Amino acid sequence: MVTKEIKSLQHPIVKHLVKLRKEKRYREEKRSLLLEGKKMVCEYRGEVDLLLTTRGASIPDHLSPKMRFVVPPEIIEKIAGTSSPEPFLAEVPLPSPPSLDGKTCLLALDRIRDPGNLGTLVRTALAFGFDGIFLIGCTDPFSPKALRAAKGATFHLPIRYGSEDDLLQLIESNRLTPYVADAGGEAVAMPAPLVLILGSESHGPCETLKNSGKAVAISIDSQTESLNVAVAGGILMNKIREAQCLNLTTI
Repeated sequence: MVTKEIKSLQHPIVKHLVKLRKEKRYREEKRSLLLEGKKMVCEYRGEVDLLLTTRGASIPDHLSPKMRFVVPPEIIEKIAGTSSPEPFLAEVPLPSPPSLDGKTCLLALDRIRDPGNLGTLVRTALAFGFDGIFLIGCTDPFSPKALRAAKGATFHLPIRYGSEDDLLQLIESNRLTPYVADAGGEAVAMPAPLVLILGSESHGPCETLKNSGKAVAISIDSQTESLNVAVAGGILMNKIREAQCLNLTTI
């Protein structure tokens, strides 16, 4: 691995990485994404195209980036776009669109626009044994904010984009039972094979999806209007996990 230096904020690689952070369309065009922070970069087990660090940073052997650049702190700050970022940035390939055929425990998210909520739901789905995620009109799970919230889970679950019709076809072909989180639903058992469908807090799942499955709800105090979608999703995913597994590790 050859190590080079970048000193200018106007260097083409700096501009490229800033654009990767900011623009979903550019990430898709280049089939690349930006990872921020030493923990996320060091836990990543795929191919690393480019690594940027400040001088003196220790690089784990398994990373083996194709290119490494040593840069001053101000370049890290410009690319990361956050205050006091860790001096560790990497460009890695954007995962190819996966198939969800044969999966028996899926999470479907309908128009979840907050990257923190989306990333938290991805992280929770992995923790509770879900084996795939379907996104309809959601924010980009590969944006820096969503990746930070997911804590690396994004790279351990197949994530597919599609429409309501695509999801309904997947449900039919995989013989899944759809359960739709809705305040007007009931607290019911949710045996697999299944897909748990969550919508945005402001609008909930679309009518097409509501009409496609069983509405399920969480019992909450009457003084509380609703729960954050990531919290509600976590509770429902835990209920599904408890129903399916007899031997859980508790913390």
